[in-house]
Amino acid sequence: MATAVERTPGRAGIVVTGVGAVSPAGLGHRALWDAVRGGRVTTGAVTRFDTSRHPSHRAGEIPRSALSRLDSLVPPHRSLAARCLAAAAAEAAHGAGLTRTGGGAHTGGLTRTAGFTRTEGGARTGVFAGTVMGTRPVLDHGITSAGLTAEGTDWAEPARLLDLVPEVVPVDGPVVLLASGCSVGGDAVACGAAAISEGEVDVAICGGAEELSQEVFAMFTTLRALAPDVARPFDGDRLGMQPAEGAAVVILESAEHCAARGGLPLAVLLAHRAAADAYHLTRPRPTGDALVEAIGTCLRDAGRAPEEIDWVCAHGTGTRASDGVEARAIVSALGGPGRHRPAVSSLKGMLGHTQGAAGVLEAVVAVLAMAAGHLPGNATLRRPDPACAGLDLVPPRGREAPVATVLSLAFGLGGGVSALLLGAAGGDDEA
Repeated sequence: MATAVERTPGRAGIVVTGVGAVSPAGLGHRALWDAVRGGRVTTGAVTRFDTSRHPSHRAGEIPRSALSRLDSLVPPHRSLAARCLAAAAAEAAHGAGLTRTGGGAHTGGLTRTAGFTRTEGGARTGVFAGTVMGTRPVLDHGITSAGLTAEGTDWAEPARLLDLVPEVVPVDGPVVLLASGCSVGGDAVACGAAAISEGEVDVAICGGAEELSQEVFAMFTTLRALAPDVARPFDGDRLGMQPAEGAAVVILESAEHCAARGGLPLAVLLAHRAAADAYHLTRPRPTGDALVEAIGTCLRDAGRAPEEIDWVCAHGTGTRASDGVEARAIVSALGGPGRHRPAVSSLKGMLGHTQGAAGVLEAVVAVLAMAAGHLPGNATLRRPDPACAGLDLVPPRGREAPVATVLSLAFGLGGGVSALLLGAAGGDDEA
């Protein structure tokens, strides 16, 4: 069973007050955590479209049972990603105590809001979301089925991903959609945090969403990056990644606003940093300079020492080049002679690579890991790559241990990186 998140009042900084998810594990953050804690691989045979021309036929699809339940949670929309983002936002806002339902159905931790009231205290609420492919899967379907017409292309605009969020959560502030590659989930969280710090909003709904796309399959086939069976991050025999779909949301507030309305935080956002190395269209700089800089800046901003990081939730796609660069960067920033080996694991062996949703899904898991006192494992790890000897790669079944500080990392094509530093609620940073 999932571990309940214990909350402690906070008074300073930026806090996480709600989490929501739709993933290959199913609907809701409880389904996500159950799969991650159990080390369950949720990728499988693709059913959404024909993969016979591809070397791999596996991906992380949202289960059919979960898709059927979306009808009772969110309004119809042509984009599955839009519906999943709205469901994740509704779950996160409900958990944060920011909305009151008007008699809607409640299913598995998710609530459909038949009518909502303004957030407590008249808070200004903004939306900051990220994606890689936008509404491309819908556009692909229109093209392949000869159903695309000039009059019907408005729904293919990427911004339409956000159509449903204001229908399930009160929104009266900025609505921002980012497309900065696979690091975009962390970027969305950082943008929401910056808006709170600048006084632009009181509450930030920060999310990411992605729908499985034929174009993604074709692109990664061309790059020879698809794994034939499962993704094996940091494994000596890793052969590539597996694309996946899903959506996730974290609710951010200033701790002052949270305390004033009687809210209770789940975690603290200690620091965030985005950087880019501008090295290559698809490969990160071999030295990982941008990631080293992002990690170092987070530590300095939060006043943390490397040995205080309890877990690194790595990007870890399972591709040979990316994992090697990330391992070297983590060792350079956190490890080295005379220092501890940082505990590291990637969720993508279990969930696949959800691209625009990945950074936020992993932030959700980071919050849940701190609440549970459990380090998720590298579920598909069989033979650790000797090049990763400087890392403490968490065994497949995970490890019970106190988790007070988590570093969550993400890479993006084009050299973008994102780092989020999260702390447990009730720590010194809230005093």
